[in-house]
Amino acid sequence: MKKAYSFLKRNSTEEKHIFEGEFTTESCTAPTLSICQKANKNQGTWITGSTCLTEQSAREKAGAIGKSVCGICVSHLYTTDY
Repeated sequence: MKKAYSFLKRNSTEEKHIFEGEFTTESCTAPTLSICQKANKNQGTWITGSTCLTEQSAREKAGAIGKSVCGICVSHLYTTDY
């Protein structure tokens, strides 16, 4: 099943984190913790236009947002599954 990626701006630090969930028939899911396990989805706000993205779209969005995206979360978008 394809993964769905969503970006959240953490209120306390302004850093953006990525959550990896799954697509549903109407939207997508997001786990409680971000990919890096350092942000809880209750600690921030979802970034408009940055939810339920495909892996490629998430890579492009991370590049567009820039350095404020968590490096650990971004690196996960470039791992190879074997």
